[in-house]
Amino acid sequence: MRPKAETQRLYEEIWRTTFGDSDDFIALYSRTTFDPRRTHLLTTLDQSRALSHVQYLPYLMRYRDQWWRAGYISGAATASDQRGKGLVQHLMRASHLQMWREGCLCAFLIPAEEWLYHFYRKMGYATLYGKRLTPTLEEKPTDRPSGEAWQQYQSWQATLAEHYPTVTHSYHQWRTLLASLALEDGGIGTIGETTYYYYKDGEGKRQSVLAISSAKEPADKPFDLKAPFGMLRPLRIAELLTWAIELSLLEMDQLAPAALYVDPERIVFDLLDEQIPTNSGRYCLLRQRRQLLFAPRPNKRLVKPFTPDQLLAALPILQHTLVYAMME
Repeated sequence: MRPKAETQRLYEEIWRTTFGDSDDFIALYSRTTFDPRRTHLLTTLDQSRALSHVQYLPYLMRYRDQWWRAGYISGAATASDQRGKGLVQHLMRASHLQMWREGCLCAFLIPAEEWLYHFYRKMGYATLYGKRLTPTLEEKPTDRPSGEAWQQYQSWQATLAEHYPTVTHSYHQWRTLLASLALEDGGIGTIGETTYYYYKDGEGKRQSVLAISSAKEPADKPFDLKAPFGMLRPLRIAELLTWAIELSLLEMDQLAPAALYVDPERIVFDLLDEQIPTNSGRYCLLRQRRQLLFAPRPNKRLVKPFTPDQLLAALPILQHTLVYAMME
């Protein structure tokens, strides 16, 4: 096993050359967020240089009174002279399998560029809708005490989760967000009744990354629920479907047009998951009993299979999973 310090050196090298982040940000990330146990690296044979990198960070998601584990794909990158060889796809598969073993129900990420939505769709990701509204601030916000701000943040997350699946942040993750904003001369402050999380850009303008309105206004006001932002991938598919059936969240009729067999009692379909083979097989949804049956099948015996991203058409509530404040 590669020593932690060596893994850190290699990941910092490829992170710096790919994303162009400052040394201060990379040092903060390494100190607060980096975890070698969840970092996947491909290197040269002598391990002197990183060729490709993917890391996943554990989060909790919440919808109403339901909580589940999820993994956030962070820093997926390949050295410029190694691109086009499928290295990131290999590491993404390793990350997905690890998340599956650790009990994550789904994975999520934020593509850095528009073309990456198509790239990640080929690995089972579907587009989310709920882009944050992040206005430029024309005046300096009044600083807000961190203790008071954390209480507000917790309350706001809980209110969001009453209406939409929501990525939640622990106190440690929230403090790391504040530290990253402070690197760019930002922080938390209020203008009127709205609390802004903000930083200063290269021109010295204050750019907000999150706006939390007063309790009198809808908690989802800072989001445009029709605009794409981020992607989500089911990982433990049988568990996810069972959960959705029990909560009456699965719109079974959305699966019917492409299913192998449909009658008033059941919907039968095959699914192919090239990243997590354990998910591949035949699924049978019993409509009246509201149960799921699953039988593993070899890929060559699958008939017109669904892919993981196509399942989200039957789970519209998950398409509005709210992702925010990820230091992206």
